[in-house]
Amino acid sequence: MKRSGRYFILMLLAILTLPAFAQSSGVNINGVVVEEGNGEPIEQATVRLLSVKDSTLVRGVASSRNGSFSLKNVKAGNYLLHISFVGFDPLYQPLRITGKINPVNVGKLKLSDGSILLGEAVVLGKAPEVVVRNDTVEYNADSYKVTEGSVLEDLLKKMPGVEIDSNGKITVNGKEVKKVMVDGKEFFSDDPKVASKSLPSKMIDKVQVLDKKSDMAIMTGFDDGEEETVINLTVKPGMKQGWFGNAFAGYGSKDRYEGNAMVNRFINNDQITFTGSLNNTNNMGFSDLASTMFADMGGGGRRSFGRGGAGNGITSSGNSGLNFSKEFNKKMTLGGNVRYSHSENEADSKSNQKNYLPNDSSSFYDEHNRSNTRNDNIGANFRLEWQPDTVTKIIFTPDFGYSNSHNWETGSFHTLSGDLDTVNAGSSNYFSDGEGYNLSARLEYSRKLNNEGRVFSASLNGRLNDSYNQGMNQSFTQYYQLEPGKEDETINQKFRYDNNGFNYRAYLSWVEPIGHNNFIQLTYSFSQNKQESLKNSYTIDENGEYTVLDTAYSKSYRNNFINQRASLSFKSQREKYNYLIGLNLDPSYSSSENFVGDSILSKLSRSVVNISPVAQFNYLFNKRTNLRIVYSGRTSQPSMTQLQPVADISNPLNTLIGNPDLNPRYTNNLSVRFQKFMPEKQRMFSVMANASYIVNDIVSYSTYEGNSGKKVTTYKNVNGNYSANLRTLLNTPLKNKRFSINSMTMASFANSNGFINGEKNTNKNLILSERGGIDFHSNYLDLGINGNIRYNGTYNSLQKKNDQNTLNYGAGGNTTIYLPFDFKIESDINWSGNSGYADGYQQKEVLWNASASKSFLKNNQATLRFKIYDILQQRSNISRTVTANYIQDTEYNTLNSYFMVHFIYRFSIFKGGGSVKDVQGPGGRHGRPGPPPGRF
Repeated sequence: MKRSGRYFILMLLAILTLPAFAQSSGVNINGVVVEEGNGEPIEQATVRLLSVKDSTLVRGVASSRNGSFSLKNVKAGNYLLHISFVGFDPLYQPLRITGKINPVNVGKLKLSDGSILLGEAVVLGKAPEVVVRNDTVEYNADSYKVTEGSVLEDLLKKMPGVEIDSNGKITVNGKEVKKVMVDGKEFFSDDPKVASKSLPSKMIDKVQVLDKKSDMAIMTGFDDGEEETVINLTVKPGMKQGWFGNAFAGYGSKDRYEGNAMVNRFINNDQITFTGSLNNTNNMGFSDLASTMFADMGGGGRRSFGRGGAGNGITSSGNSGLNFSKEFNKKMTLGGNVRYSHSENEADSKSNQKNYLPNDSSSFYDEHNRSNTRNDNIGANFRLEWQPDTVTKIIFTPDFGYSNSHNWETGSFHTLSGDLDTVNAGSSNYFSDGEGYNLSARLEYSRKLNNEGRVFSASLNGRLNDSYNQGMNQSFTQYYQLEPGKEDETINQKFRYDNNGFNYRAYLSWVEPIGHNNFIQLTYSFSQNKQESLKNSYTIDENGEYTVLDTAYSKSYRNNFINQRASLSFKSQREKYNYLIGLNLDPSYSSSENFVGDSILSKLSRSVVNISPVAQFNYLFNKRTNLRIVYSGRTSQPSMTQLQPVADISNPLNTLIGNPDLNPRYTNNLSVRFQKFMPEKQRMFSVMANASYIVNDIVSYSTYEGNSGKKVTTYKNVNGNYSANLRTLLNTPLKNKRFSINSMTMASFANSNGFINGEKNTNKNLILSERGGIDFHSNYLDLGINGNIRYNGTYNSLQKKNDQNTLNYGAGGNTTIYLPFDFKIESDINWSGNSGYADGYQQKEVLWNASASKSFLKNNQATLRFKIYDILQQRSNISRTVTANYIQDTEYNTLNSYFMVHFIYRFSIFKGGGSVKDVQGPGGRHGRPGPPPGRF
């Protein structure tokens, strides 16, 4: 009995002391997140409690529908409360928890609307996959699973609405991405491929897509038409207070190899990144400036057969670069990059082209080509921002690029009549070496003259370029249906092509407030562009030397273009909407002369005055739903090549002659975009529509010469060319949030008028496509299933019996299985097929990749992976081109099946002794200071 009584007393004491133990274990912190100004609650805002010592995450939640949040079981200590949501400036509130008060009520925390939509947004737990906030579409990177060692490009390919072509060009909802930024700072300037090919996906927290205005538009408040689509990446919290990076190396069958290393140092607002890679797996990390610089600098007689690139053929490449951003103080920031890249591409292609002819007839052109291209590129770009006072801003951006290129190409070709009789056949060989540079700079200045919105702005920019290309061109063409003596044509020549020029532009802007939130803008600009192209070809003399100038293939020209623009715009800003209307007046003068040696072949000059209107309307239903409508009219002049009435016989089968009577082209563009995000359902929906109608469009006018298969092409104006497209995007989780579905529907129609052998042909092209997928995520398994179908219908007024209807379709899936002891198995499989293509270009393939990996070392910093690519050996590279004059199917060689063993290593050294483990929780730079720490 005494023992039972003793147990009873001990139990009673334990029960009585439980509250004391619970109290000592921690307190709850409660509050509400609202918008500054209207007090509207913010749902799904990120609430993070950070350690003051090392910025690591202590607690984190997302605000509820009424904006409230509660952080449970917080121990006594000093903390930093961080509140963030996309489209708002982050809020930082120091807190000191004493443990004497429970719960702690921090009241209403007000977020102010960010002026530039590049803020952080981190949602803990199960965050929405896609969020719309004002003009920004934000993807949650953790919602899209990728394999170990993956880079940004692998992540983007899994996001709805994002497309990446074989050359690495990124488009989001049909708009090309021109720039990638990291935490709002430019990353390798205007080359998004550097980020997509090298930034590890593990470091990315959010992917934000927005239409960024130009620096001048931001300073004046008026859109100048130079808006560009950019991707801003927010780095995972905890990775912004020290060094972090990753490196991987792999070697496999068929001597395939790849290596990549990236080292980053992010401290507060400062960034520095070193990157380098080497591979022969078509993973070229920088854009190839040389391929653009020398694209139109071939010799006389050179054929226009296909060339490889990073996505066509097989490319071996290496690159290195340094990117940095340094904030010296609140007034001055310097950023920039230097980069080097080398690439060698080997391409083998074949193509089949069906040419439309009058009277329901046609001809067929086939070619088979091989090429090797070696390019080296060096570039440097810098950006200085200086704000000497609160009302003045100066931006200076110099840029330099150098390239050299070595290229050889060889090919064979033949033309068949509609009855499949041989018209001509031949072969070509081409060798060239070239180098060139360009140097440019831009200086921009803006000053606010009062608090009502009066702003004066000015800019001056210029560019110099100089390049050459020289080599050997040989071709032989045999014509089977010409009379004796005209059956053969041989070209054997050396050539040199020099291209140099300069341009500059001066710009002035004055913004004047009129009334309440109404503004007018007056601008004036003057620009000049001068170019000189010297193209000389030489044939063999009696001594076997190439010294005889071939005047038929030697054509040089000088161009001088002067343009002025005066514009008047009106802008009105209201709480829910804003609109802008404006008118541009563009007087211009152009002159050109075409010559060989000292002989002037033609001179041409013209003066034109163009008028182009612009109108914009934006309506914000709320922070998560918006509508945008933009109209613009644009006049463009024909090029001097299109105007010069001098024959260009560089291609033996296609002689080009300009038309001096061409009128300017006038393009009407209309775009509409509607976006909506429903946070209670985590559902995102958007609709985008674009339409254009062209007055006096400039099109090719071709006529064929007898039975040779040759044609003469000039240019004419034509009306009635128009196009339109519509895209819808839906992303939503299912009820239990472990499943999510996404869908992208696209429709486009184009009406194109052209001329074939002197007769007008109207080509109507209808494209319908659908992409959809469903994903499942858990702690043990990630699974995704997707499908796509694309219909392409082509209709011609001249050859109705040759109308084409093709289908491309496919389905795929991916899975990741998380096993004990940090093993992981990953697999993706895609089936694709087509119908309606020419014989030999049908596609039925199953692409299956699989890998197994094991992570080890402290915090799983290292991973060993074995991966097999294209297990079933069915990869192909087939594409179709449709115009008003022809349909062409092309196939390139591509990488086939191989396996590779990778070693992947991640490291991090964070402020306060943190490690790679801390990247799972927030840290990051401190924003604007808050009030002194509260004591609770």
